Amino acid sequence: MVRPLRPYLVTLGVLWVLPAVLVGVLYLVLPHANAGGQCEGIGFGCTTNPADTALLLGILASPWLFAAGLVGCATIAVVRGVRARREADRAADAPAGAAHRG
Repeated sequence: MVRPLRPYLVTLGVLWVLPAVLVGVLYLVLPHANAGGQCEGIGFGCTTNPADTALLLGILASPWLFAAGLVGCATIAVVRGVRARREADRAADAPAGAAHRG
């Protein structure tokens, strides 16, 4: 994996890919019918079946996860920019020919 892209890929993997896979697996694994013959649907005393509930929660969470992924990537970019600028300032402040001490 390319080193500079790793933090971005981890952030997007955790906030975008992992929830999408989780919703997909839950939709496939959970029952598609309510227990006890309860009516299906939203409203009038009915409830969605467990598989549809997982799908609905995933749909409701997706805008927030999308925004969190963008904010996470922007944060990583800003932190990297600040660190690069500090390193450039340190290099500019060091006397020419001086050995770098870590």
